[in-house]
Amino acid sequence: MNQIEFIPLIEPATKKGKESDTILSGTSLSNADDWYNYRKSEIEKNYTNFPEPIRKDVYQYKLFDISLEDLERVIKLHIGDTDINESISLFGGYAISKDGTIELFPQCCGLLEEIQIWKSILLEDFEEFYLSEGHPSPLIKRRGREIIIYCKDEFETFYPITIKEEIRLDYKDTKTAFIKLINELKEFSIKLDTLSDKFKTQNLSKIMIWGNNYKV
Repeated sequence: MNQIEFIPLIEPATKKGKESDTILSGTSLSNADDWYNYRKSEIEKNYTNFPEPIRKDVYQYKLFDISLEDLERVIKLHIGDTDINESISLFGGYAISKDGTIELFPQCCGLLEEIQIWKSILLEDFEEFYLSEGHPSPLIKRRGREIIIYCKDEFETFYPITIKEEIRLDYKDTKTAFIKLINELKEFSIKLDTLSDKFKTQNLSKIMIWGNNYKV
């Protein structure tokens, strides 16, 4: 039996200043220290007590570890001049961990509302699907007792480059972990909704987590 966990992550926006124009060499993989320090500096300019990124070279942060104060700031920067009720959910998505090692990270432009697409796995005979919001998107299939996640794209490379092209997970363990995630998100939504009045909306979590176009 494998220990499977879905981890909700976000990619917070930052308000750029003149110092943000620093040009660094290499990438967050080849020059991890400089990029980490730069990103940490940007986060500290915008937020009060932000957690560490999920990995030094991956600038995604655990949703459940972020304070309400910082979440309020995250949302303000996320929506900008957009009407809150017209906003997409927060950028990020769901990492999948197997026995303590993250096998899959959210990809570019992923959204928390992809939780709705992941709900497909609750059906034992679900049809294969892509995560339509982010890119590149993995392909998720059911094969016997396993869920297989294919991470190969003709035009884009999955990030980080250490991700396996084929991730195999026990279906029942994965489904159990996903149900746990849904329950945790529902509980967290109650906390997030205490900020609804500040954004002049009735259900902030529906917009920022679950997606305006979906039923919770």
